[in-house]
Amino acid sequence: MVLVETDNALQVAHEIARRTTQTLSAGPRRLYTALVGAGLEVAREKQYSNKITEVTFFAPAESVALSIGCHVSSLYRWLPTLTALNLVHAVGHFCTHNGRVKQDGTVWTVKFRQSDKRVRVGFDWLKKSYRCLGSDIDAGNTAYAQIRESKPTIEKATINLEYVLRWALSKPGKNPFTNDSRFQKRVDLEAIFDVPVVSKQNRAEAVYNAAVAMSSALQAQNSQRFFMAVLWHLTRLRDRGQGDYFGALHMMVCRVRADIDEGFCRSGFALLFSRLKATEFGLELMRSP
Repeated sequence: MVLVETDNALQVAHEIARRTTQTLSAGPRRLYTALVGAGLEVAREKQYSNKITEVTFFAPAESVALSIGCHVSSLYRWLPTLTALNLVHAVGHFCTHNGRVKQDGTVWTVKFRQSDKRVRVGFDWLKKSYRCLGSDIDAGNTAYAQIRESKPTIEKATINLEYVLRWALSKPGKNPFTNDSRFQKRVDLEAIFDVPVVSKQNRAEAVYNAAVAMSSALQAQNSQRFFMAVLWHLTRLRDRGQGDYFGALHMMVCRVRADIDEGFCRSGFALLFSRLKATEFGLELMRSP
């Protein structure tokens, strides 16, 4: 399975749903297709492995229903069918607003293929904060406002993932997402690939720019010199014909950044350091002066 851009993600989702839910009626299959498509987009955005079998994300049920052109009551009628097939698990997410506990959306875990492993929303996903409900209400960034603004354009035959991705790809206080906020960090980290291809007289500047991008992405501004040392080490290995590890480093940094965004690590530098030590080129770096 290849994680692709938004337009193609929906095509892949249709194919996955066709193979996986052949005996289902049109409603549950359309719901599963939308959830798979959103899951593929989230996996691509967070740089998950292309062998990932399930993805968890946040989105209000009303927005998911809007994406497939149905009423939310129909969604809740179709959802148990997918749950019984061990393809989707959905749990309401709650927050405190004005001193009261309120549901601000739903956490979804969707599986891309049938297997014996039980699909579940992990407890850690329910503890996370996905949005600032008070700010969203004040700014009119709610699922109900989304429905009100989009009612004239609903078409039952189509699926519009943007209604779901508005929530699934955004961070607390930044709903809805914008293209700039979505891709800014990813573009910055592309500086890692510039290091081995620039001329030798420009290499120091490229190393510096890549180290700055890494320290910013991992929220480790005090570790910039270490990142520069890593980049210079990989440059020497490549010059000596002992391997090109810049792609591996880029993927490691992207995964650590995703762990930070999802609340699974406190120190991006510490996590990257521990993963570097588990690699052959990282061990050699630790042994060098």
